[in-house]
Amino acid sequence: MATPLYGLLLVGGKSSRMGQNKAQLIYRDDTPEWLRLHSLLSAVCQSTFLSHPEDQDFGVPYIADPADGPLAAIHAAQAAHPGARWLVLACDLPLLDSETLQNLVEHSNQTHHATGYLSRIDQRIEPLCSIYEPSSRPHIEAALKANTFCPRSVLESLDTHTLTLPNPHALDNANSPADALEVRSHLTQTRSKKSVQIQYFAQLRELAQCDSESITTECVTASGLYEDLKARYHFPHKQKQLMLAINDDFADWATPLNEGDSIVYIPPVAGG
Repeated sequence: MATPLYGLLLVGGKSSRMGQNKAQLIYRDDTPEWLRLHSLLSAVCQSTFLSHPEDQDFGVPYIADPADGPLAAIHAAQAAHPGARWLVLACDLPLLDSETLQNLVEHSNQTHHATGYLSRIDQRIEPLCSIYEPSSRPHIEAALKANTFCPRSVLESLDTHTLTLPNPHALDNANSPADALEVRSHLTQTRSKKSVQIQYFAQLRELAQCDSESITTECVTASGLYEDLKARYHFPHKQKQLMLAINDDFADWATPLNEGDSIVYIPPVAGG
């Protein structure tokens, strides 16, 4: 008998960076993201569940989220249905499409512990659009017992089959208002080219191998531009570790970019 493929959509996060519930955001077709993604999962999975705390109610089958991060939520699903394969999704993937999920399912390899895509940003495994095989369960249990809660680290320690995204932006997540602006510009096809000047300091300058450069970009915010630069130069810093200045003034990451802007990303500097 074939091993069933079940879907798990994680909707129990706090959405603190976004400032509102990411699962309920609407990007298209007057449909909240949790319902759109639930439908995508249901099209390729035998059964689909949400993962959220007991005190929430979306009106569809769910598995209680133990509120200890996504790896613990995955473990709870595996414990509830130990014979199933699990296709796990985050709720902050508004550019995810049916082609990307279908490709993941068709090219998954059950002889491995898991199958997942490589991120376009850092070429590391994306754990929250991956298929977890039943054989991964004891490894996940061991990781949690060892207080390792990062699903990406666990997948990278396992025998994980990796795939290249058919649509490079399909797994661009939307965790902040700046991310949401970038996503909406993709969906509404309102992106336009603009030339901006970028200055680099400290480690960013070393990795970019220049003090400054002119870039032509279609990104609508400094946040989106930084993610593209991060992919190009393998910058190690997350946005929360940096300061941002646009035209000599400190700025918010959601500030729209304009032709001719001068942008500075300021990394932390080690003290003596």
